[in-house]
Amino acid sequence: MKSTFLFNILLTLSTASVSGFSVQSTSTRMAVPTTLFSTEEATNAPSTASAPGIPETNQPKYGKELEFPGTYVRCGRCATSYAIAAEDLGTGKGRRVECALCGHSWFQTPERLFTLNNGHELIPLPESEVKRINSNVEKGRDADYIGDTKFYVGNLDFSVEEDDIRELFETAGEVGGVNLVIGPDGRSRGFAFVTMMNEEDTDKCMDLDGSDLNGRNINVKPPNN
Repeated sequence: MKSTFLFNILLTLSTASVSGFSVQSTSTRMAVPTTLFSTEEATNAPSTASAPGIPETNQPKYGKELEFPGTYVRCGRCATSYAIAAEDLGTGKGRRVECALCGHSWFQTPERLFTLNNGHELIPLPESEVKRINSNVEKGRDADYIGDTKFYVGNLDFSVEEDDIRELFETAGEVGGVNLVIGPDGRSRGFAFVTMMNEEDTDKCMDLDGSDLNGRNINVKPPNN
């Protein structure tokens, strides 16, 4: 089974080509956002001066016109990852890049690129992750914030998916994350954990206890821990 991480590719050069991806594993799924790049290229060290021209890059084409290169970078602020090859960083020591989602920028060198290991693949980044990060940025929260108000959701039908749970809990407030627990056989174990962005939505979430979801009355309660 393959492991998964969420990824994105963004050149601040062409934000219209933003694409979201993730790297996924058999039992784990971590979401990350989108695209990157600024117009700065360095010859020896990080610089704040803009280069007269923008180095040509294939980054916006990965996952569309071109296959993924097998290397990527990750934003240190919102944990969004971007597929990128060493040659996309120019011919100098590296290049300043910028996360398309949260606006964080850093100087990236070719030798500090991450490698996509065997057994992992890039998959489309869920729109819910993009929405969460954008909301965090707009409201002045940490870009990677997912909330700290958690709930156990049990008695789930095995056909229920994370999006079904998210849709239900969005009636109570802003959802930070949904983790449907999967067994070694790849099937749902019938329960999940939901994290809400705002503590004031606690009562509305508890009111969902007993709600029908795909033919079953679910259990909603605070987790044991």
